[in-house]
This record gives sequence, structure tokens and C-alpha cells, in this order.
Amino acid sequence: MIKFPVRLLQVIIALATILPAQAAGPKVLEILSGFERPVSAAIGPKGKTLFVVNRPRGEVGALRGLGSITKYTVDGERSFKLASKSFAVGFTAPADIDFLPVAMGDVAPAGSIFLVSGTPLIESEDGRITKDASDDFIGITVIDPVTGKELKAINLGPASDIKMNGEHSLISPNSLTFDKSGSLYITDTGIGGNLFKKRVQAQPAIYRIDRRGIMDMLNGKSPMDVEVMKVSSIPRDICYQPKDDSVYFVTNHTQGAPKGSVFRIASGDFKNVMMMKTIVRELTALSSMQLLPSGRVLLASNSGELLLPKGKKAARLIHFRPQMTFSSPGKFSLLAQSDGSTLLVVPEEAGDAGINKGQRVKIVLLPKNF
Repeated sequence: MIKFPVRLLQVIIALATILPAQAAGPKVLEILSGFERPVSAAIGPKGKTLFVVNRPRGEVGALRGLGSITKYTVDGERSFKLASKSFAVGFTAPADIDFLPVAMGDVAPAGSIFLVSGTPLIESEDGRITKDASDDFIGITVIDPVTGKELKAINLGPASDIKMNGEHSLISPNSLTFDKSGSLYITDTGIGGNLFKKRVQAQPAIYRIDRRGIMDMLNGKSPMDVEVMKVSSIPRDICYQPKDDSVYFVTNHTQGAPKGSVFRIASGDFKNVMMMKTIVRELTALSSMQLLPSGRVLLASNSGELLLPKGKKAARLIHFRPQMTFSSPGKFSLLAQSDGSTLLVVPEEAGDAGINKGQRVKIVLLPKNF
């Protein structure tokens, strides 16, 4: 019988424990290319489609009318095939999409794409920020997810006759989500309110528009059923969690060093700030978030790292082998796999070949029970 020194046995046991864990760690499976500053990615409701929102910009602001949506089909669970590079086109500063969970009459069938877009921070032909964005579209475009055809355009900007809650307008919206009842949540940075004929006071806010309000807007009317939650920091992303019927949102505090936080509030308690729960705060500046099948919050930082909150003021960095960070990550999506693993679809806004060139979307695999 061969005898091993005790120390050698300890090393062998340690390696046997570590190596499988490393082999099962997060990894990049595929890189999709050919985008123009992708800012958001969203897997369709049945997991068979992927939509990527492109938001081209110049040196100082968004480029008018050049935004688009790219569509992929998802074959099996891990194979992405380009269906249409220019599935829907002609948008100014498109920001984020979600899919209507319930039909809204004959205008918007269930599964319709709701795209939020618009900003007053638009680059003019002389390379400067335009001085008046009053005539530009800021609002919601409803799109057929099969054909890319526009079903409805709802202008919610300061110059529109449609007002939310009697007075509020979108200024620079950047994220949206639906809850299971069909209520729509929209985050707005409030940046650029001075760039309209009639100046608008800057106010970061989150809007909740219930189904009756959405029907009003689809019929060209101002929605009556709107709730407004004013926030003190810039909202960056918002997600709905059906398990606890709550919305989770990311904000960045911009006074001094940027600090990112995540909050949760039940849909029934929306606008009641006293019922809002802090998930984590005082992290590095954050760009986006998603909710894993386990219910854990997964965050992307502005610096390109993926993080899992750990306590109220800390987060655990997700390590890749070899080490990797994302280049200006946008709003990412996820797709649960039959084996218990999860695919992440992470757009990278910054490219390696100049402005609006060389941008990618990375497909990342998270192991089971991550």
C-alpha cells in the first residue's frame, strides 16, 4: 500500500474541490457583432427571439432618427441566428423594450413590443446639442414582434397634448417594465428639461400606468390612472419580479462620487415611499440589473463588472476565467435553461473600432444554482 504524506493528501483534496468549481464557473459562450451602440437586449416571452436596441450617438448626443432594433431567433436554448439587422428603424434615442403581457383591445395584442425612446440631448448637424427638442418624439412606440411594423406611437414629451397624471411629461426616459396585470412602469432621468420651448423642471421619476391608462394612451387620450414616484437619484433600470409582485429599480446618486443602489417596492405599495425596501446601497455606479431564477439580484456596474449584492452595503464580484469585464454594459436579459443554468445576453455600448462601430453582445453562461 502506497503511503502519501498528510500535506500532499490535503493538497489533492483541495484541488479536487476547487477545480470542478472553476470548470463550472461563468463563461462567455458566443459573441454577436455588427451593432450600433446596443443599449438594451431582451429575450422574447417564449424564449425564441432576441431583440437588441441600437442607440447611435455622435460626440455629444444621440443621432436623430438613426436608432433601430435588431432581431435574432433563438434555436434550441443556446444558438442565436440573425433574423433582421434592421427589424425596426427610424427612432431617436431608443432606450429599452418590454413585452405586453395582456392584450389591449385590437390595437396591441399580447406580446407586442413596447419601446421607450427619446431625449432632448440630441446632436445637431454642427456637432452640438440641439437647442430645442420640442418637435422630437419622446414616448412609447408599440411594435409587432413578428413583422416589426409600428402599431402605435404615443408621444409623451413636453410638447405633446397627452399628459400623464394631468401634468407630467417624459423628458429623457431610459427603462421600462410591465407587471403581470399589465401595468407599465417607466423610469425617467429628468435630464435636459431646459432644452424645450417651454422649459420643464428636472425631476427624476418613475411612472406607473395601469391597464386603463395604457388603453387611454392607445386611443390618443391622456391616461387618468397614473402614479408618479419622484426619486432623489437618477434611475437607471427597472425590473418586475412576479414571485413577490414587486418592482426592483437601480439608481445612481451623482453628487460627489457616483454611488449605486437597488430598491424594491410591491406593486400594490407603489408611490408609498415608506414601504420601499433597500436591497443594497453605496455600491459603485450601476448600469443595469436582472433577477435570476433563484430570486437573487444580478447587477452590472458602469465599469463592466457583474455583481451580486451581499448585505446592505456590499456586493460579491463574479469572476470569469480568464478574467474579463464588459465594455460599458447596457441593459441585459436572461434566459433560464432546462439544465438549471442561465444564459445572460449582455450588450456592450462601447466598441473597439470607433464611434458606433465594433459593438458586441456577449452570451454568457451562468452554471446551475448560481
